[in-house]
Amino acid sequence: MSAMSTAGHLRRETRLRRRSLAPAATETSLAVRHDGRMSAGGYQSWFISARDLASPRALWIRHTTHRPRQGPESAALWCTVIDRDLGQRPIVVKQVFGALPADAVAGPRQFRGKARMGERTARWELCISGSEAPLRPLRPLALYRAPLPRTKLEASVPDGLLTGTLEVDDHPISVSGWRGTIGHNWGSEHADSWVWLHASGFGAAPDTWLELVLARIRIGGVRTPWTAMGTLSLDSERIPLGGLGRRPDVDVQPGRLTAVIASPGARLQLSVTTAGEDAVAVAYADPSGGSRCVRHAALAAVELTLTRPGDREVTMSTSRGAYEYGTRQGMRGIVLAALPEG
Repeated sequence: MSAMSTAGHLRRETRLRRRSLAPAATETSLAVRHDGRMSAGGYQSWFISARDLASPRALWIRHTTHRPRQGPESAALWCTVIDRDLGQRPIVVKQVFGALPADAVAGPRQFRGKARMGERTARWELCISGSEAPLRPLRPLALYRAPLPRTKLEASVPDGLLTGTLEVDDHPISVSGWRGTIGHNWGSEHADSWVWLHASGFGAAPDTWLELVLARIRIGGVRTPWTAMGTLSLDSERIPLGGLGRRPDVDVQPGRLTAVIASPGARLQLSVTTAGEDAVAVAYADPSGGSRCVRHAALAAVELTLTRPGDREVTMSTSRGAYEYGTRQGMRGIVLAALPEG
C-alpha cells in the first residue's frame, strides 16, 4: 500500500470532524434499545477497534456482559494494545466483575474504563468523531427480529477518528486521530464459526472503508455453509456485500482469508493476511455453555478488487485492517491466552 501522506491525513481528519457535527443517535438511545434484547441466557459486547495511521499501533477494547443459562451473570473489561514501544507482542489486560463498574462507559461516542490483571493495568478514556450512520450488516433487516441468527451485530460508528488517553502499566500512549470503528454485538449464542473484518486507510481511496462478516451457524446440529454480509463504502456510496442466497467462495483460516463475494450488481475479491505478532488468541464464553476459540489481529493487510458491470475495476490495499476468526472447533497450534473466565 502506498503510504498516506500527512496532508491527506489532515484533510481526512478535517472532513470527519466537520461531519461529526451532523445529528447522530445518542449513546443512551442505542444502549437502551439493545440492552433490552439480552435474554435470561445471552450476551452483549460493545467494542472499539482502531489503528494509528502514522505508525503500526492499534487497540481493541471490549466491554462485555455475559448472562449464562446456568450460573451467575458476569461482566468484563478487555484491553488489547499493539505498540512496539511496549514489546513485540500485543498486551492484553482483562478484568471480570459481577457487573459492569458504574464509572465504565461504552457507546457510539465514548469509551471509558480501567482493568487490572495481576500486575498489568490498563486505563482508557476515548472519544470518536464521525457522522457515518450506523450500519446493520444483516440483510434483510427482519433478521434482527428473527430467532436466527442468534448473534445480532451493528457497526454503531462504521468509520471515525479516535482521540483520547490510553495507559498501559502507567505508560501513556498518545491516541490522536486514530482511524477506527465502534461495534455492538448481542444475542443468545455465538456463531459456530465467524470472521469479522474491518479495513480503512486505503492509500488510493482514503475515505473508503470496509465492514464484512462471514458466519456459519448450526441448525439442528448441521453446520450451514458460509454466509457473507457487509458493506464497502466507496466515494460515499455504500455498496452492499453478500446476503442470503449469495454464497461466497471463501478460504477461511485463523490468520488469513481469501474470498470472492457476490453482491447486487457487484463482485468483491479480497485477501487478508496477518502476522502472529499482531494477534492474540482468547476464549469467548458462550451463554449456552462452553466457549469459542478466537484469534484477533488488530492489524491486518487487506487487498481488494471491486468489479461492477459498465464501471472501471477498482483495486486498492491497506495495512490498517483488523481481522477476527472465531470457532467452536478449536484452532490447531494456537494457544489461548491465560485470561480470567467471564
